[in-house]
Amino acid sequence: MDMQLRLDQAIAKGNEKLVFPHPESDDLLIKVISDQFRRTMDYKFSISTRLRRLTYYWPYIKEVSEHIYLREGKVKDTHFVQEFKGFVDTNLGLGITVRAVKKHTGELADTLHKLISSKEFNQKHIDGLIDLLKWLEQTFIVVRDLRTVNIVWDEINGHFVVIDGIGSRRLPSLRTISRLYNQRANRRCTAKLRRLVNKELKKSGYELLF
Repeated sequence: MDMQLRLDQAIAKGNEKLVFPHPESDDLLIKVISDQFRRTMDYKFSISTRLRRLTYYWPYIKEVSEHIYLREGKVKDTHFVQEFKGFVDTNLGLGITVRAVKKHTGELADTLHKLISSKEFNQKHIDGLIDLLKWLEQTFIVVRDLRTVNIVWDEINGHFVVIDGIGSRRLPSLRTISRLYNQRANRRCTAKLRRLVNKELKKSGYELLF
């Protein structure tokens, strides 16, 4: 039987996916492809949408491939990426389950954006962000969308976690073929994130920049 999800219970909405609390476990979340993304694919790629296999699910394919890479490549410090748990059938289509990142209170972890806007961002977060960016630049995982809303602070374990934007944008991708090209692309992503963080810090009145 499909797991039943209600649209009004979504806790996050992105360009591609909706995120829901798992009805049977407080430690898990469920991500499903949004109707908005399906309509976008139909509008932008009307012919290929009808011809290509699993057109709507390429975000899953690319994301899961990176989790396989992390596991099979025996990459160290995989805690920087949200843990993938598996697939689940829902009334809204095929979903993927991931480990929820939480605070000591049991609430979902704050995003980097929220930490800055609420003026809770401090030196430990700067150190944690440096560690995350260094890891992204040194490994060969593919990241495509590093934004302050896609990164959360794991308060319990004291490090940042990327919760979205993993995997290349399209199939096929040169980033999955050339390590050098992908590493350069990741460095461009981390440089862009640094600029975004400093912009948000200035907007929130911080004197300390990252």
